[in-house]
Amino acid sequence: MSKANASPLFRWACLGLAAVMLVGCGGGSDDNGTSPPPSGGMFTVGGAVSGLGTGKTLTLQNSGTDDLALSANGNFVFDTRLDSGVAYAVTVKTQPIGQRCIVTQATGTATTNVSDVQVRCDNLAPATFTVGGSVSGLTGSMVLQNNLGDDLLVASNGGFTFLSALAAGSAYAVTVKSQPVGQSCTVRNGSGTVASANVGAVEVTCATLAAALPQGDWKQEACVLIGPGQWGRSLWRIAKQSETHATVSLGVATYTDANCAVPGQIIGGQASDGGDFKFDRTDATPTLSAFWGNWAQITGQTSRTVWARKGAYLCLLGDQTPTVFPTAASVESYVNAIIPNKICYTQN
Repeated sequence: MSKANASPLFRWACLGLAAVMLVGCGGGSDDNGTSPPPSGGMFTVGGAVSGLGTGKTLTLQNSGTDDLALSANGNFVFDTRLDSGVAYAVTVKTQPIGQRCIVTQATGTATTNVSDVQVRCDNLAPATFTVGGSVSGLTGSMVLQNNLGDDLLVASNGGFTFLSALAAGSAYAVTVKSQPVGQSCTVRNGSGTVASANVGAVEVTCATLAAALPQGDWKQEACVLIGPGQWGRSLWRIAKQSETHATVSLGVATYTDANCAVPGQIIGGQASDGGDFKFDRTDATPTLSAFWGNWAQITGQTSRTVWARKGAYLCLLGDQTPTVFPTAASVESYVNAIIPNKICYTQN
């Protein structure tokens, strides 16, 4: 065989030998390159997760990189290996919804495979929200309740909030447990279901109750001399027949001193000579109640009158048709002016 004919065969033999040598030296792969080997150095970093809720996902990091998403409890290993002496620090990058996970034994230096990092997950307490609103028209104090409990004393107008917060989805029902003296308070937007925000739309509105028609002995504040060594105060003895009807007897309460402090006898007050009063309208402010009606006197004359109760006072006002006191506020304005003159009546 000549050299020219032998040369191609020699070249193919050399190529085959080289291929065999590459295989023998590890140049090939049993899985045809579908699973790359772990990157980095010699040692792995891992540990175990516990308490992770079903269907929840937790993402860990090592040294601020190498994200590892986990969706089940048990052992875990980061993909990146570390060289001997390299530090590691495992942290939580993303918490699972509704849970908080804490890492222990999270830091160290790799001198062998690390497998003792512990990640413990616990459920968070459900989010809670407050219930409240606003109060208007209040002149005293009252007690509100939510769901027949959580008593809240309210003594001023403005905002209020119950102390106990409620979880989303909980029902609330605001009611008035005790009414303020002389007032009636009503609740609007008082019930519903807590969503995902604080409730602040409850409205409590208070109004002054009209005082009852007066009855009994009412004495004018003014103390006047009525005879030698005798002073007196005009007396109206009111007999209430109904909530809109009263009769009056006129008299004088006598005293033995100029301050009308030492009482004497009552003169008169028995004959209903003060007339007959029938009321057809009432109105009130937060501090006064007024009664409009017809006054039939024993003389046969009839006129309009207004009785006004403000605190301890009963003021008796003459009126006309049409009225000169169209509202309780207008009555109160006049009453405020005459009370200092001691022409109104009290029951002391």
